[in-house]
Amino acid sequence: MREKLKEIIGRYDVEYIEDYRSWVKAKLKNKEDLLPLIKELKKAGVKSCSTVSPTDFIDENRIEVNYFLENLNPTKSSKEEEKVNVWLKVDLDRDLQNCEIDSITPIMPSANYHELEAYSTFGVKFRGHPNLRYFLISRDYYGKFPFRKDFDFKEHEKNLIENINAITDEFLEEFEEHEKTIGHEGSRTVLHWGPTHPASGPIRLKVFTNGEIIEKVEPDIGYVWRALENLVERKDFIGAIVAVERICFMDNPNPMICYSEAVEEIAGKEITPFAKYMRVILGETGRIASHLISMGSFFGTMGLQTFLMWCLDVREYFLDVLEDYSGARIATSCIEPGGVRYPLPDPEAWFNEIDKAIKKWEKVKPDIEDIFLKNPLMTKRAKNTGVFTLEDVEEYFLAGPVARASGAKIDVRIDEPYAGYADLEMDYVTCENGDARDRLYIIVKEVDQSIGLIKQAIEKIREGIEKGEMNPSKDHLIKMPKKLPAGESVRRIEWARGEILMHLVTQDKATSPYRLKIKTPSVNHTMMLENLLPGHTLSDIPLLYGSMHICQGDLDR
Repeated sequence: MREKLKEIIGRYDVEYIEDYRSWVKAKLKNKEDLLPLIKELKKAGVKSCSTVSPTDFIDENRIEVNYFLENLNPTKSSKEEEKVNVWLKVDLDRDLQNCEIDSITPIMPSANYHELEAYSTFGVKFRGHPNLRYFLISRDYYGKFPFRKDFDFKEHEKNLIENINAITDEFLEEFEEHEKTIGHEGSRTVLHWGPTHPASGPIRLKVFTNGEIIEKVEPDIGYVWRALENLVERKDFIGAIVAVERICFMDNPNPMICYSEAVEEIAGKEITPFAKYMRVILGETGRIASHLISMGSFFGTMGLQTFLMWCLDVREYFLDVLEDYSGARIATSCIEPGGVRYPLPDPEAWFNEIDKAIKKWEKVKPDIEDIFLKNPLMTKRAKNTGVFTLEDVEEYFLAGPVARASGAKIDVRIDEPYAGYADLEMDYVTCENGDARDRLYIIVKEVDQSIGLIKQAIEKIREGIEKGEMNPSKDHLIKMPKKLPAGESVRRIEWARGEILMHLVTQDKATSPYRLKIKTPSVNHTMMLENLLPGHTLSDIPLLYGSMHICQGDLDR
C-alpha cells in the first residue's frame, strides 16, 4: 500500500515524498494538482480527511496548508494489516486575495467543517466548498482571521461592548430572516435546540421542522470557543499543558499524552518504560471516567436521571485514583513532555486505590446490565435508530466508540501504538448494528477493555520493579531541553471519544510552540447531525445527540 501511494503521488510535481511513521508525506509544488491527486488517492483507499491544518509563516509571506488523509480500512481482517495514511502539504500566498485553493469537500465530505475552520481562523478560501461561511468563531472575529500571526487578541478585546453588540446583531438579523422566509403560516418553523438545553450544553442546533418532523439541522458551535491552539503559543512547552488538558476534562490525561509525544519527537527524546506504562494507566483511567459520564448522559437525555447518578458514583472512585497520584481530580496536569509529572514512591498503595475503583465497577456492573442495558424503554427507542454504516464511517471520518459501534476496526492504540500499548495484549472491541443502542453498549464494553489494559500495565511495572529495571521514584521523568530545534511532528492518540491528532510546528531555538493544530472527534460527529437527524421527530433529538458522545470542550477548543 505504501509504495502504491508513493507511485500515485509521484506522478505529480512534488518537492519531496518521504515516509513518516504511518504516513506517506509529500509536498505539492502546484496547488492545482490537489484535486486530481485527492481523487486518485480516494480510489486507492485513502477515503477520509482527518483534518486540514494551516500554518502561517508570516516572515516568508506564505500559508502552508496541511492535509491529513487517513486510510481507515474499517473492514480489515486483523490488526497486523498496515493502515497507511497520507500527509499532503501545499503553499499558498499569504495575501488574502490570493490565499485560496480548491475545496476537497465534494470528494471527501469529512473535510467539510475542517475547511470551514481553516477559512474562519486563517482566511484560506476554499473554492467550490458547498457552503463556505464563517464557522466556530463569533461575529466579532469575522474577516479578522484570529490565528494569523499578525492578529492582536489584546487589541481586539479592548472593544468588548462593540464585540458583544456584533454578536447580538447577528442573532437579531437571523430572527428577522426566518420571519421573512418562513413566517407564521403553515406547520414549518425553526426551533433553537440549545445552547441552554439540558442535553445539549453550549451548542445550538437550528432545527427546521415541519410539524414534529425534522427537515434540516444546522449545528451552531463556538459558544465556548477558547482558541486553545493560539493559547499554547503563549506558553513554554511545559506550560502549554495547561491549555492542552482543557480540551475536555471528561478525559483529561489522553490529550496530554498526545501533545507530550509530539514535543518529545521534535526534541529527540525517548521516555522511560515506567513512564510509558504510567501513561497507559492514567490514560485508561481518564477514558473510564469519561465513558461513565457518557453512559449516564445517554439515559439522562431520555429523562432517566437515576443511571447518571449511578455512573457518577462509580466515576468518583476513578477520580480518586487520579487525585491520589496528581493531587487533582479534574485538571490533573499529570502528564508532561518527558514522561509523567510525579514519582510513585509507594506503587502498591496506589495500585490498591485502582483496585478499589475496579471492584466498585465490577460490583455495580451486573445491576447496570439488568436494570439499564436491558431497559425496555431504552431498547424500543434506541434499537435500529440512527444507524451508521461502515461506509458512513469512512465517508465522514467517524471515530472511536461511534465508529466501533458500527463494526469498524479502528483504534489508534492498535493502528499506531504509543505509550506502552505496543507491549500489551488488546484487540478491537466492536458492535455490529451501528445504532444508538450499540453506541451505548460499546462504551460499556470499552470500560472492561480499559480495566484489562490497566491490569496489564500494573503487572509490567511490578515486573520491572522486581527485576530492578524500574525505579518509580526516579524513572517518571527525563530531562527535556528548554529550547527545541525547528521541526514538526504529527501524533495521534485514542481519546475516549475517538482519535485526537496534533500537528506541532516549532522554529529554531524555540521556547514555545509556533503552531499546534488540535483535531478532535466531536467536530465530525457534530457534522453528522446534519445527516443523522432529518426524517426523525423532535423527541428523537436528545437520544440521538446523546448517542454521539459529543463534548463541547473538544468541539469548541
